[in-house]
Amino acid sequence: MPGIEVSTTDKAGISGDDMEALAFAWLAWRTLAGLPGNLPSVTGATEASVLGAIYPANPITQS
Repeated sequence: MPGIEVSTTDKAGISGDDMEALAFAWLAWRTLAGLPGNLPSVTGATEASVLGAIYPANPITQS
């Protein structure tokens, strides 16, 4: 895009590693809340949907 400067989060004072962790935490929160984690207008998906799944562990039984 002519006239648009692309920069890094590091240049803005935000660690790229911190930004990645924040993004995954946000996606996890959306999944746990049952909320869509995508924007069809951006991703090209046909609909908004919950991304990922949660599989609770089976409780350990003692005999």
